[in-house]
This record gives sequence, structure tokens and C-alpha cells, in this order.
Amino acid sequence: MSLEMRAALLKAAKRSPAGVGELARRLHRRTEVVVSLIREMAEEGLLERRTEKRGKRGRPRALVTPTPLGEDYLDAYRALELKPLRSRRTDLVRAAGDGEYAARLEARGLSPFDLFMELNSLVGRVEKGST
Repeated sequence: MSLEMRAALLKAAKRSPAGVGELARRLHRRTEVVVSLIREMAEEGLLERRTEKRGKRGRPRALVTPTPLGEDYLDAYRALELKPLRSRRTDLVRAAGDGEYAARLEARGLSPFDLFMELNSLVGRVEKGST
């Protein structure tokens, strides 16, 4: 699942402990999607599931709350969300040029990765020889 969906689930569960159906309504997602995401995040230690007995009849309600690790995940997500990605026009032009160069290498049947690794090893040898 996407990072945004994970963060949204953690935010919704942090607001107040909620059941699966309530979380699905808050997130505007199908219940099956939320259940699979909760299961996945519980295995990773980001969410905790516990049951709450409501009276004598009916199925116990499963409440979902974030663990301390889940709260740390959410804090880190919020911090990264506030940092804008900055690039200048020259950076974008250079990246486009690099992509075109890699495409030309591929068209000739050469692997850009293999060529980069070869160049890297040559530079490493030159540096070792000069020091």
C-alpha cells in the first residue's frame, strides 16, 4: 500500500481508537482494503489490534490504535511532508539530458549501469595509484 494511505490510517486511528468499519468510513475506502492494510501494518508493528466486549450479545469490537513505532512513523511522515522538493531549471535540463544519454546507450545494446560500474572501478584504481 502507498505511504499516503498508511499515514492516513495512522492519523485516523490516532484521533480515537476505532473499529475497522469506522476507519473505512473515515478513509473513504472499502472495508477489505482497510482490513488488509491493518493486518500488514500490525505485522510490521505500526498498529495494535485489541478487542472490546460490548455487553453480553454480539461480536466483540476490534479496536485499532497506533503503537509507539506507528506514532514515530507518522511524525517522520509529517516532517517529510513539510519539506518541499526544490530543483532549478538547470537541474531538470541536466536530468533530461542524462536520460537521453542513457536511452542512446540502451539503443546501442549497452547497459548504463554496467558502464557506470566500470567507470567507477577505473576511477577507484586511479585514485589508489595516485595516493
